[in-house]
Amino acid sequence: MGTKTDKSVFAVTGTTLLTFLIASRIGTIWILYPNVLIAVSLFVYCVRQTDEDVSRLSSSSIFGLATVLMYAPMDWLFSRKARLIVYRSDFLVNITTPIAIILNWVVFVTLAAYCYQRLVVILQTRFLSGSENPKVGLIGTAMLAAGVTGIGAAVASIVIYALGGLHLWEWNAIQVDRIPQIASVPVFVPIAFLITFFLCPYFFGVANSFLREQHAGVAGIRCGIFMGALQFLSFLLFYI
Repeated sequence: MGTKTDKSVFAVTGTTLLTFLIASRIGTIWILYPNVLIAVSLFVYCVRQTDEDVSRLSSSSIFGLATVLMYAPMDWLFSRKARLIVYRSDFLVNITTPIAIILNWVVFVTLAAYCYQRLVVILQTRFLSGSENPKVGLIGTAMLAAGVTGIGAAVASIVIYALGGLHLWEWNAIQVDRIPQIASVPVFVPIAFLITFFLCPYFFGVANSFLREQHAGVAGIRCGIFMGALQFLSFLLFYI
């Protein structure tokens, strides 16, 4: 049986997908704001609970905020300088990525971070009982959880970016022919998500192993810098 936090995370995942499905139909960026309000409301409700451990959700939220703060400048370079992605109108769009999209990024990364941390706990509980070498086991379960999270993040990036591409943004606006695409999404985007979240054990660390545990804010800074740099280098690989 899932916890209240698990159920809230599933609910936010569902509302996020539904929100982008609606946005792909009606073509307005303002529909993204209610999803953020729903996510914040459910997460705050969970954090205030005293009958279960909510530390993973709290750390995931901090991780999501730190990641996006580090990644946003790179997206600004993609949109305002390289013109690789062009966003539809929103207030402040001339000086930054649309606020609604930035806030939903925080929700996305929070969901991915929670998924990783929850999978780690589930896999450790399932596979580490009676392990002769717990250090190897801890690293192995963390890498398995990271692999599942990375694949999920890559698939989700294709779905979300493809839905948003109908009305919210346009990828490859400069028409670089050498960039292969999946459902109108440049292939380096899901690749970057896959590799980035596969490195979650490095970002967060692993308890009782050579990968020292990190504060969620530090982990998020690492993740945001790595994701931005990886996407930029991947873009150069196809552009040059």
